[in-house]
Amino acid sequence: MRKQLALCLTFCAEQLGEFICFFVLEGMIILIFLLEGLNLGLFWVAFFTPLLIFLMFQVAALVRFLRLHQCLSSVEVEMLPDFTDTRMISQDYQKIILALDHYHRDNYQQLASFDKSLLDLITLWTHQMKVPLSALDLMVQTDRLTVSDVENQVLELDNYLNILLSYLRLQHTATDFRFETFEVADIIRMVIKKYANQFILKDLSVTVTGSYQVTSDKKWLTIAIEQLINNAVKYTKKGSVAIVLDQGILISDTGICILPEDIPRIFDHGFTGFNGRKMQKSTGLGLYLTKDILKQLNFDIKITSQIDQGTEVKISQVNKK
Repeated sequence: MRKQLALCLTFCAEQLGEFICFFVLEGMIILIFLLEGLNLGLFWVAFFTPLLIFLMFQVAALVRFLRLHQCLSSVEVEMLPDFTDTRMISQDYQKIILALDHYHRDNYQQLASFDKSLLDLITLWTHQMKVPLSALDLMVQTDRLTVSDVENQVLELDNYLNILLSYLRLQHTATDFRFETFEVADIIRMVIKKYANQFILKDLSVTVTGSYQVTSDKKWLTIAIEQLINNAVKYTKKGSVAIVLDQGILISDTGICILPEDIPRIFDHGFTGFNGRKMQKSTGLGLYLTKDILKQLNFDIKITSQIDQGTEVKISQVNKK
């Protein structure tokens, strides 16, 4: 009862402007009849007829107000009821509420999906980080620790960490791309220098021929190319890695081939493929990250692989229409 009374008082407060205007009008009617000395019977008709009509409209408005309040106060996100008020403005409000509900549902689903993906990624990433750490621990225990071995394992740890950080930056921001014109050969030589110890350890030859100038983001393109060169070194036991620059980037190696059935899915999030599972060196994120970066930088990437020949990666800039 108190709640109903409080709602009625709230309604009266909201309608106060209409009440004041109406009673000012009624006061003017009384004043006119007093000054003009008009017939008393006519006065009662002129005074009470507008009052009754006004009260009827206000009672109807109060009923709509109470129903609408009850409707809105009982709203559940899962089951949004229809408005009992059929006025156009109320229906417009209903459309807005429904649109907001769908918007927040979509956002929640996207966040839930991202959280699950991130949890899966961190679980896998933690497992992958244990591999080089375990290798270092074993070397210490067996007194086989060398500077070269430490550098290799630290490089592995650094690569896994960079993958995770790059992935998070790419997912959470409108990425701070800074476009400039530069020579691709320069960043490739920088990456090769970083992995020089890996090339020497495996006795792999590496060649860089040609030149290719692009206008792009140097930092993010370097991250993408580094993932590809890292894969070439990781999955090549003997032979060579050749990089040709000519209106694009061609990276070829003589490593183990990618199975034909794995090719269509190699850019999928979390996909490791047969080679990745066999060698336990894949996070399932490197090529996904590379593809995403190159797409945002307006590049296309294609990978082909043949048994006993190796793998080729072609990167070309997409012409803007």
